[in-house]
Amino acid sequence: MTYTTPEEIQAEMRLEVPFSTTTYPTLAQITVWIAENDSYLDKLAGRTFASTQYTEVLDYANEDVIYLEKAPVISVDTFNYATIALGATGHPTYAAKTEDTDFTVYEDRGEVEILTSNFTPSAGKKRLQIVYTAGYTTPPAYVGMLATKLVAKRVIDSVLAKDTNEKQSGKSISVGSISIVKPADFGTASYSELQGDIANLKTELLNGRLNYRYR
Repeated sequence: MTYTTPEEIQAEMRLEVPFSTTTYPTLAQITVWIAENDSYLDKLAGRTFASTQYTEVLDYANEDVIYLEKAPVISVDTFNYATIALGATGHPTYAAKTEDTDFTVYEDRGEVEILTSNFTPSAGKKRLQIVYTAGYTTPPAYVGMLATKLVAKRVIDSVLAKDTNEKQSGKSISVGSISIVKPADFGTASYSELQGDIANLKTELLNGRLNYRYR
């Protein structure tokens, strides 16, 4: 999963011609920029928004609720209980447990609650092995918007740099609906609005990271 697509960038910039092998930038370059920006947003937020599978081996100390390292949780894929204690011959011998019979999951909070009426695990080291998928099947709207606008800005900056290198600076350039009258000054309302949108969405991204336990 990527956080944006060439089609979304085209729509953001209101370009009539899709990115291709003959456009500037090319579709291949746009694809590279999308991947780079996804990595940048993950680093900025301190987490990944793509759906990813994780494995955790956990100690158990008779608690009712287990807090997974990642949230939100899309699914618990396997939940194994080591029936033999760590250090004893045969560890780990796992017994697979069933969701909503032996445990239940609160996806948004990344919590697994033991249903003690059916499952009473013994306390001990490395008693539980939980394989689960966390993240999003589609990125949150503000992440997709930020990814789209970041690449759109990069397209404009690339066109401006090309213009300057070709000694056309000071002449009017149009990229979609955005007309840059003085490329060297970046002096258009559309470009300024794009920069403002990016700054606001980055703030939302950084504020949102406080709601999660990603690390």
